[in-house]
Amino acid sequence: MSERNLNVAVICPGCGGSGAVANVALHQSAELAKYFRVQLVSDGLPPKPAPGVVQRPIRPPIFRQLRRFAHVPREAAFALWAKAAVRRLHAKQAVDAVICHGHPVAALAAAPLTRGLGIPFILVTHGDIFDRPRGTYDPLLTRFYRQVTRPAYRGAARIVALSPHMQQLAVAGGAQPDRVVVIPNGLDPTEIGLPEDEADCAQPAMAAGPVRLLYVGRLSVEKGVDVLIDAAARLNEQGVPFNLRIVGTGPEEARLRTQTASLGLAGAIDFLGGIPRHQLGALYRTADIVCVPSRSDTLPTVVLEAMAAGVAVVGSETGGIPFLLLQGQAGWLVPTDVPAELANILTRLAEYPDTRTAKCRLASELVRDRFSWAANASAVANLISQASR
Repeated sequence: MSERNLNVAVICPGCGGSGAVANVALHQSAELAKYFRVQLVSDGLPPKPAPGVVQRPIRPPIFRQLRRFAHVPREAAFALWAKAAVRRLHAKQAVDAVICHGHPVAALAAAPLTRGLGIPFILVTHGDIFDRPRGTYDPLLTRFYRQVTRPAYRGAARIVALSPHMQQLAVAGGAQPDRVVVIPNGLDPTEIGLPEDEADCAQPAMAAGPVRLLYVGRLSVEKGVDVLIDAAARLNEQGVPFNLRIVGTGPEEARLRTQTASLGLAGAIDFLGGIPRHQLGALYRTADIVCVPSRSDTLPTVVLEAMAAGVAVVGSETGGIPFLLLQGQAGWLVPTDVPAELANILTRLAEYPDTRTAKCRLASELVRDRFSWAANASAVANLISQASR
């Protein structure tokens, strides 16, 4: 059988929405369709499939009546419905490999398919909840992930880790080291309103006046926005003029607004809420420095987006951030959860803006060369070919 005729099922929940995991699955499926026959199994699908991708909708129950307790039964139901869908596909035409986006799908859908039908599966890991700050997830969800994580790692023919940090977590979680491969996500610059060709994306002009800081992401504990606000207070105390725009929503928003007001920073910090994705490129290019103060972050897309826009990135030494920034060659790294260190580097970059130029240029070139969806799919396609032999 030629590899072009390999039949690959991709399982990912919520592919009709705007979630980060769904976005990865859609881009990856579109690129993999250049190599294989791709069947995308999801409980939500885009109106128009990518060329070569066959969409297979499923309709598991969503347990709306359980409200905040619905997450675990919803994930379990999705996995069971997805397993049944792949069984039906396999009965019509042999499925040669399954790609799972997430541990529950791998443990509850793909692993039984491997045991029962001999279909190998590849697990794409987007995160590990045990790497998050304590209390990020409720006890029921934590217990559920504790039950599915190890079987997912152990049963996978190959595991795609987004960064070396995720590779270490997978091995610690039970994966065989020789089955774990680091393959970072890609970025389509046009998706955020940037030109496709790096040559058409000139470096943003460095404006006179207050240094323009930007945060983009979820407002949650693991993202460390409170650390950034504390660092901003130190800038204010030191007389460093700045403006900080915070883009995003989340469970910590009220507390962060209160923190901002209590520090007397309401005039210097703007909460902009959510911004449509296609407008992000223009937003990045009106910033001098993008701040990523995370306490836990496996491979933050915001870093790739800012790099593509040619904007300086200051990020925490956690998760996949050092990997993306080439250990500090393509950006600036600071210790996690230390506002004073973050304030120090922001002060230096504000006072000496020319120091940002070389690293920003390298970052822009790097993201378009190494972190493309074509490169991602090529590497994943190689794993599928190995696993299906």
